[in-house]
Amino acid sequence: MSQKNYHTDNKSFIIYKEWEECVDELSDEDAGKLFKALFDFAARGEECKLKGCAKFTCMFMKSALERDGKKWEKVCKARSDAAKAKHAKEENSAKAAKATDKDKEKEKEKEKDKDNVYVYDKEKEKERRAPHNSSAKTFDIDEFEKFMRDYKPKLSSQKQDDEK
Repeated sequence: MSQKNYHTDNKSFIIYKEWEECVDELSDEDAGKLFKALFDFAARGEECKLKGCAKFTCMFMKSALERDGKKWEKVCKARSDAAKAKHAKEENSAKAAKATDKDKEKEKEKEKDKDNVYVYDKEKEKERRAPHNSSAKTFDIDEFEKFMRDYKPKLSSQKQDDEK
């Protein structure tokens, strides 16, 4: 991106009231030439081609226009930087919101899993756990159920302790 040029990019320039005394000392013809020279400088950066008092007056007016132009460039840069920072912040917020939405979806899936009810089929469990070779130990599902009945109260009290 090219740098902003206050001579060509600005739509306006300031004429100060304090300049009135100097302009009043010029003839109407020189004041008109000065006014045109200010437009040439402010719009295109052209140097003043005046003589005498008009040239002197143009010089200090020109330095004020340059100072104003540089000040305006700083304001534009500060506003641009602020807009870029705001945009970056909004982008980061949007990314964070997306990540949060994904986390919420994962939590919902976990909750759905908790809501699922699994039906226990004793015969299917026996078939599933049946040994495929003769060297494997057999598993008695009735003993396991008895163990779980005895162990379940211990688990629930342990969960309550963990939640506290």
